[in-house]
Amino acid sequence: MTNKNTKQLGYFINLALWEDALKLLEFQIQQKQSNRHFNTLSMFYYEKLDLKCLNDTAEEYFNIKISTSLFYGLTKEFAVYSYVIPKPGLGLRDCKFLTYPMRVLFYTVGLYLLKLSQQFLKETKKRTYNIESFYGGKLIYEGQKLKLNKNDIYYLKYYKKFQSQIKDETKSELANKVILKLDIENYFNELSVPKLLDFLTKYIKPSVQNNLKFDIFTKEQIICFFEFITNSKSGIPQGDNNIISGFIGYLYLVFADLFIDDLLKKNKNIIDSHKIIRYVDDIYISIVFKKDIDEKNQSRFIHSIAYQIAEILYSKLTLKLNLKTRLFHLSKKEEKEEFLKFIRKKPSEIDEYLDVIEQKKDEDRNTKQHTETPQEKLEKIFAELRKIKKSKVEDYLVRDNSVQKDILQNIFDKNVEQILDKKENKKKIRPIFKDFNYDLIKVQPMEILIILLENEESTKEFTKFCLEKKIITTADADLIVKFLCQTGFEDKDLLDKLQENQQMKDIIDTFLKTNVKCDQPGYYDLSCMQIKKLSKMSHVVEQTRLRVLSEKSRSYSVAINHLVNEIQAVCEKLDEKETKNYYVDNVINFLQSKDIQHEICIGIRNLFDLRNFNSISHPGIDGISTLEVTETEYLKHYKQVGKCLDILLTII
Repeated sequence: MTNKNTKQLGYFINLALWEDALKLLEFQIQQKQSNRHFNTLSMFYYEKLDLKCLNDTAEEYFNIKISTSLFYGLTKEFAVYSYVIPKPGLGLRDCKFLTYPMRVLFYTVGLYLLKLSQQFLKETKKRTYNIESFYGGKLIYEGQKLKLNKNDIYYLKYYKKFQSQIKDETKSELANKVILKLDIENYFNELSVPKLLDFLTKYIKPSVQNNLKFDIFTKEQIICFFEFITNSKSGIPQGDNNIISGFIGYLYLVFADLFIDDLLKKNKNIIDSHKIIRYVDDIYISIVFKKDIDEKNQSRFIHSIAYQIAEILYSKLTLKLNLKTRLFHLSKKEEKEEFLKFIRKKPSEIDEYLDVIEQKKDEDRNTKQHTETPQEKLEKIFAELRKIKKSKVEDYLVRDNSVQKDILQNIFDKNVEQILDKKENKKKIRPIFKDFNYDLIKVQPMEILIILLENEESTKEFTKFCLEKKIITTADADLIVKFLCQTGFEDKDLLDKLQENQQMKDIIDTFLKTNVKCDQPGYYDLSCMQIKKLSKMSHVVEQTRLRVLSEKSRSYSVAINHLVNEIQAVCEKLDEKETKNYYVDNVINFLQSKDIQHEICIGIRNLFDLRNFNSISHPGIDGISTLEVTETEYLKHYKQVGKCLDILLTII
């Protein structure tokens, strides 16, 4: 049955989308058995959960917690934990760890956006031969059915297409060709969901919008939902294997593709041809100048067009280019070679499980280079590890060019991995890691860990090294997680050690549990059976949503208002008295009629009084002394309301 309440998710999200999201996440988890790309913290966590409450009663679960938007108040069951992972040097990247129900819910909203935009994307691709854009998969609906296969939820096929398109640009018409590589600053954090929805409103056919209820109410809910996840006015969550974030990131810049294409088309007197090639936020613009445009005028044009593109990205999409934006003249041999090296770097959207060997095989075939034997590759790996052993950790803090990454990445070659088991090769591993500074593993963790794990003594030493750490930094936590991903998260001591990192504490605490917190989902300390009664109280759910959003932004003077409205709405609904004005006296009289103890009744009355005299209720009115609500004050009243609801929703 369709939910007609414009303030609830069920207004535009239906059960079929929720079930598609469940199938998509489950399909990703299944891939973990055969594809190490899915051996990540989230997937290990999701795999071990007891999901009976979601799968066996999917419709009831959807109707109670999703359609009604009650999930906003279930802060443990639908949790988002922020953490950071290291980038080369001292850089950090923001990430989000989503509990299973939260990931499914995020996928549900993402699949709605996929349905909404699919026809537009298909028609746009047909019309714009100058644009080739990709992301780490290809989600698509065939009729009303979400198409799922292993190639379309795994990045490699589409990343290889992207790389192939770029390489093709280096094979012809080089005399007057330049390639502009755009690098966007903090892309996933700066992506504007409101602007994305405005673009979709402008470009999607009205009939499609009408069919999917894409209107002002739906847009307000989607904006609120993303603010809830990111705790910010902008951005979308990054995390391991999050194909929906990849899709949304790709979708947003489809409009940038169109803007840039229009801009370049205006310069046909200078440009002979152009092409925009993009993988999520990695954008390459190939430009072939007319033959009579000399290098001086080419440079002037590029300087001008780069600034115009930067202005378009900022004014229309609130995105900024950073200093990594580069220009390559392909007619110059050294710049062409530098460009070919540059495009072998993985984009930020791809995680550490990059299947570089498949790409390197393609490169060998294309360039007809001599293919080394597995043993030759392994010997080079050992030599590189010995070189790393002699170096210092500080050598890698501010630069990313001291390690021959291509050499170490050969360990992903299955033939190389296999010969590691040879007795003569295993003998070479222990001497390398004896007296090794295990902090040096951070320079290329996945590759080095694969080799380390072949030697039991070195593995024990590494584990001991981690457990003896006095402080677990972001880089330490990331290294331990990578190690656990390779060993099945079986080391309880290392999991406990991870909790010493403040950002990982709640994540690991959640990881160690095998349920999705259905029994006590986080609406105060109430049980699932108690909160079930609230799903039919839409006014209560709306106040809960607003309260939680205010809590997340630490706006406690605002949150206290919604806390009052929440308990007032519950009492009014349960009291069932016909009255136009249901105020504090009505609330207290109702509570006393249910024999709620005096301490709680007095606490609720004081809560109303605090609401009436805080700075939000009475901003700057002469003669009225206002109170700012502190976190401590707020939490005291929050607990009082929780006690009250616990009694009310048990006896009624």
